[in-house]
Amino acid sequence: MAPRRSPCLDTCLLAACLCLWRGTLGHDLLGPKAPADPGLAPNTVCLTLPWLSRRQLGLCKRSPEAMASALQGIHLALQECQHQLQERRWDCSDLGGGGSSTLLNSPILKRGFRESAFALSLLAAGVTHAVATACSLGELQSCGCARQGSKNQRMKLSQLQNLSRGKGLPPVPSSLWGEPGPQDTWEWGGCSADFDYAQRFARHFLDPRGKPRDAHARMQLHSHRIGRKVVSELSQRRCKCHGPSGSCQFRTCWLAPPDFRHMGSDLKERMDHAILLRPHNSNSGAFRPRLHRNRLAKHLIFYEPSPDFCEPDLSLGSSGTRGRTCAKGSTGPDGCGSLCCGRGHNMLQERRAQRCHCRFHWCCHVQCDECPATEWISVCK
Repeated sequence: MAPRRSPCLDTCLLAACLCLWRGTLGHDLLGPKAPADPGLAPNTVCLTLPWLSRRQLGLCKRSPEAMASALQGIHLALQECQHQLQERRWDCSDLGGGGSSTLLNSPILKRGFRESAFALSLLAAGVTHAVATACSLGELQSCGCARQGSKNQRMKLSQLQNLSRGKGLPPVPSSLWGEPGPQDTWEWGGCSADFDYAQRFARHFLDPRGKPRDAHARMQLHSHRIGRKVVSELSQRRCKCHGPSGSCQFRTCWLAPPDFRHMGSDLKERMDHAILLRPHNSNSGAFRPRLHRNRLAKHLIFYEPSPDFCEPDLSLGSSGTRGRTCAKGSTGPDGCGSLCCGRGHNMLQERRAQRCHCRFHWCCHVQCDECPATEWISVCK
């Protein structure tokens, strides 16, 4: 049997090739750039990923470093999917059995379940988040810092307050200045993440070309759109204080990508409240009922009721729940009653090591021993 391919292998291969192609090690920490290997042009770098479509290959050749960030985003999305659904019957573990090519072609992504919509949106969010972060850190040649908001946003708070008082406009919302209060003054500065570029890259990388011809293509496009937008919608305003003795009398602020765990929780909630839309027929992209566009703007949609995921089914990308650890006595999705699908569970004794006999040594170190411990766990039959 061939060895299983690590989910981050494609990222590591591309990053290594990029390092050789650019002729650098550790961002020039070891000295000036070495001459680039003439045999390692962007074309050959991208050819290390033979699973890329023709469109994706062209995108990689134009922006190989952005492609490396996108692959990191896919790996990040996989980890987050497994965290968010670790208590569910389908826990995303079957998505992690191969590289990026295997993940993007997983059977679950080709179905119309709410879990499929969640995974698709999370992949788009991962790519967008990773590329936006790389832009703000100056790691990509194809993008940099974003322009700092609208004209009104670039105004100092004092100017906004004067404008409000002079023309009878409504008071400046407290969300503009944050916790310290309206006496503060701040302006946009620093390096905001370029969400527009990141969203465009994610769209070109993941979205199918052309108009959606069936219900699945429409669901896929919609899920990708939700995933891309949530990155900018949940973006965080970060500030640096300026003033006497480090006070926050004046601050410079910029927009940064949100915490990915926060995004994963948001998309999981949207999955739990996703809207079931029945297609008119299998060859149509139109759904019944036709809901108002504004109602669908923030909701995930799906068109197939989810199976129970209790038994292994390779056609669904599901390994079932046999052998899964469950929480005895819990009434939630992680409880043995739900997770074991009525088959019951076994009690097994698990041996593990834990820290013990910890001692504090001056100064300042804590040294602990490892002691064997046993724990009873519940495992689904």
